Amino acid sequence: MGFRIFKVYLVMAGSSLALVSAEPKDLKLFFQRTCAACHGLDGSARGLNGQKLPGRVLNDARWQGGKKDGELVKSILKGKGGMPSFQSQLSETEVEILVAEVIRPLAARKK
Repeated sequence: MGFRIFKVYLVMAGSSLALVSAEPKDLKLFFQRTCAACHGLDGSARGLNGQKLPGRVLNDARWQGGKKDGELVKSILKGKGGMPSFQSQLSETEVEILVAEVIRPLAARKK
């Protein structure tokens, strides 16, 4: 088993210290490993063999058009319905990037 070594910096933010990793999370990989189990790799809420998964269809442009980024970020951080909270795994900034760079493009790629 290999070990990844990365730098960690202490950052002064206001009056508190925060640990910041020099290596950002691969949010596409996070989606594939964590979110796709319910939402599907392509956001269709279908598994590889076509079975219906329990998550919301994320690649629906009409549904996405009715949702603001902030609503999606809040749902991911706090959890909603049967979806758990991910605030212990992702920062708000990471979730904003996940929405913009991984989830929003799913609707554009839908055939």
